[in-house]
Amino acid sequence: MEIAVLVSTFERPGHLERCLASLEAQQGVDGRFEVVVTDDGSRDETLRLVATIARRVSFPLSFTTHQHDGFRLARCRNEGVAASTAPYLLFTDGDCILPPNHLSAHLAARRQGRVVAGDCLRLDRDASESIGAAELRAGRFPSRLPVAERRRLAGKALRAKVYEACRIPTRPRLSGNNIALWRSDYERVNGFDEQFVGWGLEDRDLQVRLERAGLRTWSILLRTAPIHLWHPAAPTFSRNNAGTANLAYFESLPNRPTFCQDGLVKPTDAPVIVRLASPVSVSHARRAA
Repeated sequence: MEIAVLVSTFERPGHLERCLASLEAQQGVDGRFEVVVTDDGSRDETLRLVATIARRVSFPLSFTTHQHDGFRLARCRNEGVAASTAPYLLFTDGDCILPPNHLSAHLAARRQGRVVAGDCLRLDRDASESIGAAELRAGRFPSRLPVAERRRLAGKALRAKVYEACRIPTRPRLSGNNIALWRSDYERVNGFDEQFVGWGLEDRDLQVRLERAGLRTWSILLRTAPIHLWHPAAPTFSRNNAGTANLAYFESLPNRPTFCQDGLVKPTDAPVIVRLASPVSVSHARRAA
Protein backbone atom coordinates (compact mmCIF):
# COMPACT_ATOMS: atom_id res chain seq x y z
CA MET A 1 0.00 0.00 0.00
CA GLU A 2 1.25 3.47 -0.91
CA ILE A 3 -1.44 5.66 0.64
CA ALA A 4 -3.87 5.36 3.55
CA VAL A 5 -7.16 7.25 3.28
CA LEU A 6 -8.48 8.27 6.72
CA VAL A 7 -12.23 8.96 6.59
CA SER A 8 -13.70 10.55 9.73
CA THR A 9 -17.40 10.06 10.50
CA PHE A 10 -20.11 10.25 13.15
CA GLU A 11 -23.67 9.05 12.65
CA ARG A 12 -24.06 9.98 8.99
CA PRO A 13 -24.17 6.55 7.33
CA GLY A 14 -25.86 7.87 4.18
CA HIS A 15 -23.05 10.35 3.62
CA LEU A 16 -20.40 7.76 4.49
CA GLU A 17 -21.81 5.24 2.02
CA ARG A 18 -21.44 7.77 -0.78
CA CYS A 19 -17.92 8.70 0.34
CA LEU A 20 -16.86 5.05 0.24
CA ALA A 21 -18.61 4.60 -3.12
CA SER A 22 -16.46 7.42 -4.52
CA LEU A 23 -13.38 5.58 -3.26
CA GLU A 24 -14.50 2.46 -5.10
CA ALA A 25 -14.47 4.52 -8.31
CA GLN A 26 -10.92 5.85 -7.96
CA GLN A 27 -8.90 5.48 -11.16
CA GLY A 28 -5.29 4.36 -11.62
CA VAL A 29 -4.70 3.31 -8.01
CA ASP A 30 -5.81 -0.34 -7.86
CA GLY A 31 -3.87 -2.18 -5.18
CA ARG A 32 -2.15 0.99 -3.99
CA PHE A 33 -4.44 2.28 -1.23
CA GLU A 34 -6.13 1.28 2.01
CA VAL A 35 -9.05 3.00 3.75
CA VAL A 36 -9.72 3.41 7.46
CA VAL A 37 -13.07 4.78 8.61
CA THR A 38 -12.31 6.68 11.82
CA ASP A 39 -15.54 6.82 13.80
CA ASP A 40 -16.35 9.08 16.77
CA GLY A 41 -18.51 6.54 18.61
CA SER A 42 -21.54 6.23 16.33
CA ARG A 43 -24.50 4.43 17.91
CA ASP A 44 -26.42 3.82 14.68
CA GLU A 45 -25.89 1.49 11.71
CA THR A 46 -22.48 2.95 10.77
CA LEU A 47 -20.55 -0.12 11.93
CA ARG A 48 -22.85 -2.54 10.08
CA LEU A 49 -22.59 -0.41 6.92
CA VAL A 50 -18.80 -0.48 6.96
CA ALA A 51 -18.74 -4.24 7.65
CA THR A 52 -21.05 -4.84 4.67
CA ILE A 53 -19.01 -2.66 2.34
CA ALA A 54 -15.76 -4.24 3.54
CA ARG A 55 -16.90 -7.62 2.23
CA ARG A 56 -17.46 -6.18 -1.26
CA VAL A 57 -14.66 -3.76 -2.03
CA SER A 58 -11.30 -4.63 -3.54
CA PHE A 59 -9.26 -2.42 -1.20
CA PRO A 60 -8.52 -3.05 2.51
CA LEU A 61 -11.20 -1.33 4.59
CA SER A 62 -10.83 -0.99 8.36
CA PHE A 63 -12.81 0.70 11.11
CA THR A 64 -11.80 2.40 14.36
CA THR A 65 -14.07 3.73 17.06
CA HIS A 66 -14.33 4.65 20.73
CA GLN A 67 -17.05 5.62 23.19
CA HIS A 68 -18.63 8.90 22.14
CA ASP A 69 -17.77 11.75 24.51
CA GLY A 70 -18.16 15.01 22.61
CA PHE A 71 -16.79 15.88 19.17
CA ARG A 72 -13.29 14.30 19.17
CA LEU A 73 -12.09 14.57 15.60
CA ALA A 74 -8.41 14.75 16.54
CA ARG A 75 -8.69 11.47 18.41
CA CYS A 76 -10.51 9.84 15.48
CA ARG A 77 -7.74 10.76 13.09
CA ASN A 78 -4.95 9.58 15.36
CA GLU A 79 -6.70 6.25 15.86
CA GLY A 80 -7.12 5.87 12.13
CA VAL A 81 -3.43 6.48 11.51
CA ALA A 82 -2.53 3.95 14.21
CA ALA A 83 -4.69 1.35 12.44
CA SER A 84 -3.17 1.99 8.99
CA THR A 85 0.12 0.88 7.45
CA ALA A 86 0.83 2.94 4.31
CA PRO A 87 3.72 5.45 4.34
CA TYR A 88 1.59 8.31 3.01
CA LEU A 89 -1.59 9.64 4.65
CA LEU A 90 -4.63 11.36 3.15
CA PHE A 91 -7.30 12.79 5.46
CA THR A 92 -10.87 13.44 4.41
CA ASP A 93 -14.34 13.42 5.96
CA GLY A 94 -17.21 11.00 5.58
CA ASP A 95 -19.45 13.79 4.30
CA CYS A 96 -17.24 14.30 1.24
CA ILE A 97 -17.21 12.50 -2.10
CA LEU A 98 -13.93 12.33 -3.98
CA PRO A 99 -13.44 12.85 -7.72
CA PRO A 100 -12.09 9.78 -9.55
CA ASN A 101 -8.60 11.29 -9.88
CA HIS A 102 -8.34 12.34 -6.23
CA LEU A 103 -5.98 9.65 -4.99
CA SER A 104 -3.84 9.61 -8.12
CA ALA A 105 -3.47 13.40 -7.93
CA HIS A 106 -2.33 13.19 -4.32
CA LEU A 107 0.11 10.39 -5.09
CA ALA A 108 1.59 12.45 -7.93
CA ALA A 109 1.95 15.46 -5.60
CA ARG A 110 4.03 13.62 -2.97
CA ARG A 111 7.30 15.37 -2.15
CA GLN A 112 9.65 15.16 0.79
CA GLY A 113 9.36 18.19 3.05
CA ARG A 114 5.82 19.01 1.84
CA VAL A 115 2.41 18.87 3.45
CA VAL A 116 -0.44 19.12 0.95
CA ALA A 117 -3.41 21.41 1.63
CA GLY A 118 -6.79 21.55 -0.07
CA ASP A 119 -10.44 22.37 0.44
CA CYS A 120 -13.81 21.23 -0.91
CA LEU A 121 -16.74 22.37 -3.04
CA ARG A 122 -19.92 22.70 -0.98
CA LEU A 123 -23.31 21.57 -2.25
CA ASP A 124 -26.71 22.65 -0.96
CA ARG A 125 -29.26 20.21 0.41
CA ASP A 126 -31.15 19.50 -2.82
CA ALA A 127 -27.99 18.93 -4.86
CA SER A 128 -26.56 16.67 -2.16
CA GLU A 129 -29.67 14.51 -1.97
CA SER A 130 -29.65 14.01 -5.74
CA ILE A 131 -26.33 12.12 -5.64
CA GLY A 132 -26.60 8.34 -5.11
CA ALA A 133 -24.03 5.74 -4.07
CA ALA A 134 -24.76 3.48 -7.07
CA GLU A 135 -23.98 6.18 -9.61
CA LEU A 136 -20.77 7.07 -7.77
CA ARG A 137 -19.63 3.44 -7.78
CA ALA A 138 -20.31 3.40 -11.53
CA GLY A 139 -17.96 6.36 -11.95
CA ARG A 140 -20.65 8.97 -12.62
CA PHE A 141 -19.26 11.86 -10.62
CA PRO A 142 -21.28 15.12 -10.50
CA SER A 143 -20.26 17.46 -13.31
CA ARG A 144 -22.72 20.32 -12.84
CA LEU A 145 -21.40 22.11 -9.79
CA PRO A 146 -22.41 25.53 -8.43
CA VAL A 147 -20.73 28.33 -10.39
CA ALA A 148 -20.22 30.40 -7.24
CA GLU A 149 -18.45 27.49 -5.54
CA ARG A 150 -16.22 26.84 -8.54
CA ARG A 151 -15.24 30.50 -8.59
CA ARG A 152 -14.60 30.55 -4.85
CA LEU A 153 -12.31 27.55 -5.04
CA ALA A 154 -10.51 28.86 -8.15
CA GLY A 155 -9.78 32.13 -6.37
CA LYS A 156 -8.56 30.26 -3.33
CA ALA A 157 -6.29 28.11 -5.51
CA LEU A 158 -4.71 31.18 -7.13
CA ARG A 159 -4.19 32.90 -3.76
CA ALA A 160 -2.57 29.71 -2.49
CA LYS A 161 0.08 29.90 -5.21
CA VAL A 162 0.87 33.48 -4.17
CA TYR A 163 1.17 32.36 -0.54
CA GLU A 164 3.51 29.55 -1.58
CA ALA A 165 5.71 31.89 -3.63
CA CYS A 166 5.92 34.41 -0.77
CA ARG A 167 6.37 31.68 1.86
CA ILE A 168 3.71 33.15 4.13
CA PRO A 169 3.44 31.10 7.36
CA THR A 170 0.35 28.86 7.74
CA ARG A 171 -0.78 29.75 4.21
CA PRO A 172 -2.36 28.11 2.35
CA ARG A 173 -4.25 26.73 5.33
CA LEU A 174 -4.86 23.08 6.00
CA SER A 175 -8.47 21.94 5.90
CA GLY A 176 -9.20 18.54 7.40
CA ASN A 177 -11.25 17.32 4.42
CA ASN A 178 -8.20 17.38 2.12
CA ILE A 179 -4.81 17.02 3.86
CA ALA A 180 -1.95 14.73 2.78
CA LEU A 181 1.52 14.16 4.20
CA TRP A 182 4.11 11.50 4.89
CA ARG A 183 3.49 9.28 7.90
CA SER A 184 7.01 10.02 9.14
CA ASP A 185 6.22 13.76 9.25
CA TYR A 186 2.92 13.12 11.02
CA GLU A 187 4.72 11.00 13.61
CA ARG A 188 7.43 13.65 14.02
CA VAL A 189 4.85 16.09 15.46
CA ASN A 190 2.82 13.31 17.19
CA GLY A 191 -0.22 13.82 14.99
CA PHE A 192 -3.30 15.81 15.95
CA ASP A 193 -3.50 17.29 19.44
CA GLU A 194 -6.41 15.54 21.18
CA GLN A 195 -6.87 18.45 23.58
CA PHE A 196 -8.96 20.00 20.79
CA VAL A 197 -12.51 18.82 21.55
CA GLY A 198 -15.43 20.28 19.61
CA TRP A 199 -15.40 21.91 16.21
CA GLY A 200 -12.33 23.64 14.79
CA LEU A 201 -8.63 24.55 14.97
CA GLU A 202 -7.12 21.08 15.35
CA ASP A 203 -5.97 21.32 11.71
CA ARG A 204 -4.56 24.83 12.22
CA ASP A 205 -2.58 23.64 15.22
CA LEU A 206 -1.23 20.69 13.23
CA GLN A 207 -0.10 23.04 10.46
CA VAL A 208 1.75 25.33 12.85
CA ARG A 209 3.63 22.40 14.33
CA LEU A 210 4.42 20.86 10.94
CA GLU A 211 5.83 24.14 9.67
CA ARG A 212 7.91 24.51 12.84
CA ALA A 213 9.27 21.05 12.05
CA GLY A 214 10.47 22.38 8.68
CA LEU A 215 7.68 21.38 6.28
CA ARG A 216 6.28 23.69 3.62
CA THR A 217 2.58 23.80 2.76
CA TRP A 218 1.58 23.28 -0.88
CA SER A 219 -1.92 23.54 -2.36
CA ILE A 220 -3.49 20.82 -4.51
CA LEU A 221 -6.60 22.83 -5.37
CA LEU A 222 -5.66 23.28 -9.02
CA ARG A 223 -5.64 19.47 -9.37
CA THR A 224 -8.42 18.10 -7.21
CA ALA A 225 -11.01 18.91 -4.56
CA PRO A 226 -13.70 16.81 -2.86
CA ILE A 227 -17.37 17.72 -2.89
CA HIS A 228 -18.91 18.33 0.52
CA LEU A 229 -22.45 16.99 0.95
CA TRP A 230 -24.86 19.19 2.86
CA HIS A 231 -25.80 18.47 6.47
CA PRO A 232 -26.78 20.63 9.46
CA ALA A 233 -23.91 22.42 11.17
CA ALA A 234 -22.24 20.70 14.12
CA PRO A 235 -23.63 21.81 17.50
CA THR A 236 -20.18 23.12 18.48
CA PHE A 237 -19.67 25.08 15.25
CA SER A 238 -18.84 28.77 15.69
CA ARG A 239 -17.79 31.04 12.83
CA ASN A 240 -14.08 31.83 13.17
CA ASN A 241 -14.24 29.71 16.36
CA ALA A 242 -15.41 32.77 18.27
CA GLY A 243 -15.90 32.16 21.97
CA THR A 244 -14.92 28.48 21.86
CA ALA A 245 -12.70 26.52 24.24
CA ASN A 246 -10.65 25.44 21.22
CA LEU A 247 -9.83 29.06 20.38
CA ALA A 248 -8.83 29.76 23.98
CA TYR A 249 -6.60 26.66 23.96
CA PHE A 250 -5.07 27.51 20.58
CA GLU A 251 -4.23 31.06 21.69
CA SER A 252 -2.78 29.81 24.97
CA LEU A 253 0.07 28.12 23.09
CA PRO A 254 2.06 30.87 21.33
CA ASN A 255 5.20 28.75 21.76
CA ARG A 256 3.52 25.37 21.34
CA PRO A 257 5.92 22.42 21.21
CA THR A 258 6.34 20.78 17.82
CA PHE A 259 5.62 17.39 19.42
CA CYS A 260 2.22 17.58 21.13
CA GLN A 261 1.80 15.64 24.37
CA ASP A 262 -1.73 14.34 23.79
CA GLY A 263 -1.46 12.96 20.29
CA LEU A 264 -0.74 9.84 18.28
CA VAL A 265 1.55 8.41 20.96
CA LYS A 266 0.72 8.76 24.65
CA PRO A 267 2.77 8.12 27.80
CA THR A 268 0.26 5.45 28.91
CA ASP A 269 -1.84 2.86 27.13
CA ALA A 270 -4.73 4.31 25.15
CA PRO A 271 -8.24 2.81 25.05
CA VAL A 272 -8.81 -0.21 22.84
CA ILE A 273 -9.31 0.51 19.16
CA VAL A 274 -11.65 -1.77 17.20
CA ARG A 275 -10.57 -2.79 13.70
CA LEU A 276 -12.75 -4.43 11.11
CA ALA A 277 -11.21 -5.60 7.87
CA SER A 278 -12.33 -7.52 4.80
CA PRO A 279 -13.12 -10.33 5.47
CA VAL A 280 -14.43 -8.95 8.74
CA SER A 281 -12.22 -9.67 11.74
CA VAL A 282 -11.65 -7.96 15.05
CA SER A 283 -8.33 -7.19 16.65
CA HIS A 284 -7.09 -4.75 19.25
CA ALA A 285 -4.42 -2.07 19.09
CA ARG A 286 -2.83 0.03 21.80
CA ARG A 287 -0.72 3.15 21.65
CA ALA A 288 2.09 3.60 24.11
CA ALA A 289 5.20 5.70 24.43
